[in-house]
Amino acid sequence: MSISILVEEELKAMKKIEEMRKKADEIRKEAEKEKARILNEERILREVEKYIQEQEHLLKKEADELYKRYLERAERIKNIPPPKIEEIVDEIIKEVLGLE
Repeated sequence: MSISILVEEELKAMKKIEEMRKKADEIRKEAEKEKARILNEERILREVEKYIQEQEHLLKKEADELYKRYLERAERIKNIPPPKIEEIVDEIIKEVLGLE
């Protein structure tokens, strides 16, 4: 074999190696992008889950407060003497029917 053939083959091999390096770099870059996308999705999911838990806590607290207020109102209504309730009902009926 002549030296020129060897040099030519070596150049071909070096060109192939360079092409393979470029291809490997492209694959690595795409893998890094995909990794970042996946990690970002996981972060978003964690944040959404945390937000939902916070909102559930706030809603439960608000529901508890409303329940207590309505219990207090119900207790006040239960303590109204029957004659007073009859008087209030009569007034409401007069107002609704337009009687005075």
